[in-house]
Amino acid sequence: MRNASFGSFLIAALLACYLINCFSPLRLEYDSIRYFALKDCLEHSCPPGFQAADDPHPYGYPVLLWLLSRMGLLDPFTIAFTNLVYLAGALYFTGKLFQRERESSANRKLELGVILLLLGYPFIKYFAYPLSEMQYLFFSCGSLYFFRLYTDRGMRAGSLVLALLFAGAAIFTRTAGIVLFPALLSGLVWHHRQVLLRRWKIIGGMVLLAGAGLVVSLKYLAPGLYMNSVRHAGPGWKVLLGEHLAEWGELLLNFPAGKISGAGRWMFAAAGSLLVAVVVYCLIRRRKKTPVTVSVYLVIYGLLIFCWPFFDVRFWIPVAPLIVMILVHVIDARGPLIRGVVILYVAAGVGAAGYSTYTAFNKRALARNQAGGRYRNEYETHFFGKPLQDTVTPVDPYVLQVLETCK
Repeated sequence: MRNASFGSFLIAALLACYLINCFSPLRLEYDSIRYFALKDCLEHSCPPGFQAADDPHPYGYPVLLWLLSRMGLLDPFTIAFTNLVYLAGALYFTGKLFQRERESSANRKLELGVILLLLGYPFIKYFAYPLSEMQYLFFSCGSLYFFRLYTDRGMRAGSLVLALLFAGAAIFTRTAGIVLFPALLSGLVWHHRQVLLRRWKIIGGMVLLAGAGLVVSLKYLAPGLYMNSVRHAGPGWKVLLGEHLAEWGELLLNFPAGKISGAGRWMFAAAGSLLVAVVVYCLIRRRKKTPVTVSVYLVIYGLLIFCWPFFDVRFWIPVAPLIVMILVHVIDARGPLIRGVVILYVAAGVGAAGYSTYTAFNKRALARNQAGGRYRNEYETHFFGKPLQDTVTPVDPYVLQVLETCK
């Protein structure tokens, strides 16, 4: 009981740290500007030539920004706090998804998984950004959770409907959510496998129905951005593989690979290769306990991102909770090597939380470092009335408008 209480205390303390960071000024990234532009299209129409007129991104997150704007709540705190609620909900769904045993040891594993996730630098960094990651994470984890309720509680139709609704909301947030449907279909087939084996015609009909649904979904989702990007990708497969493995290395080492240049990046790729191998091993070893939907979703989503010719560790946020929960349920953390890795991971996470809090309350540091300094002039103009150093580069009027109207 004492260990469980200490774990709960750590989770509460980390959530309090996240809450403190909700008071940060608006943290912009390149895609954040695109979401605000799409929000403006919803709010004021989209004139020809406007940067969002032909933007292929789904409208799930821009709709949230539009709703907040209509309610007069479009400010940095509300955006960050809403994302924090999404994150907390996603962690709740994930915990319930893996909570099959009632022993205290199983609860400690769940608490350890939540603590490690909250200490993960991608979550610390991106949770407050006006980006779709936390919203997508909430809906995708919710879809997997409600499907598990459907299979565990006597096939209640309400749980299946909620699983499908959450999957639809995930797709409306990010097109990558389409991988939820083959995951849910595989879970449905596996759950009813004994009946389906006796009724092969039903299997054939379901396959045809799934194929037709996929074609229709692709037609209306217009995945041209993904397909064209993959088809015309500049980097070859070796670069794709190396960069995405380095992102997995960031997940393991809990440190951004971009801070290390040259040969040091190979260390991240090697660490990522190790993590991929361990996750595959854990999936195989725990195959009878891990829901089929989780395994299929994790594999298909992973293949999707490994083909994506853009690189950012935040693309792996949607599956990071599943990865961590699978690892903590298989790997014994009492070994000296694993314990050493966990200690380094925790230390890096504490450092990331400290740095995030520092920049949240230091306007000069935030302007200098946010998005790698890409919007430094706009931040300094917003905070201090003019750029403090770079007086040559023009200030982007739309970025400045976003900062001025969302404060």
